[in-house]
Amino acid sequence: MALQAALLLLAAGIPAAPGNLPPDTTVLAAPPAGFLLPGCSRATGGVVEGGWDPDDVEISRAERAVAAKLAELATRPGYSPGTELPDPLSFEVNDMRWQREVVGIVRGGRRIVFVNYLPSDIDVLEEFMPTKVCDGGPPFFAAEYEVVDGAITHLAFNSALGGPFWPAYRR
Repeated sequence: MALQAALLLLAAGIPAAPGNLPPDTTVLAAPPAGFLLPGCSRATGGVVEGGWDPDDVEISRAERAVAAKLAELATRPGYSPGTELPDPLSFEVNDMRWQREVVGIVRGGRRIVFVNYLPSDIDVLEEFMPTKVCDGGPPFFAAEYEVVDGAITHLAFNSALGGPFWPAYRR
């Protein structure tokens, strides 16, 4: 079954993620300049100038930085821990409640690991990755990790019809 999934990803032009990555991670091919990151009901970090292929170490560092930033945001006004299911503000490294779609992007000449987080029970279609979900609420979020600085530079949550809207974080 895993081999079939890897072959489907390769046929779609999406490389299978090697070991030592967070669970349920799909690493996508480097995008061209002008690539549109999934947004819809959340802010994006800006124009993509091009792409690159992040390695497992960079992706794992991004995952740890996301967990730390979400824990920090849980203490700030404007964020409401415990209001969402799954609750992004309780996110931990290698959290099985989410699947990840990873893309290496370039913005301002800097290498960024973009990670699109979706609840693990959501079915995605490989040909439409990274997945764009409108509404859905904060359990659908995306983070940008700047490799050289080792910091989260942008983190945004989807809004929801009639539900809470958390502000985007920008460094």
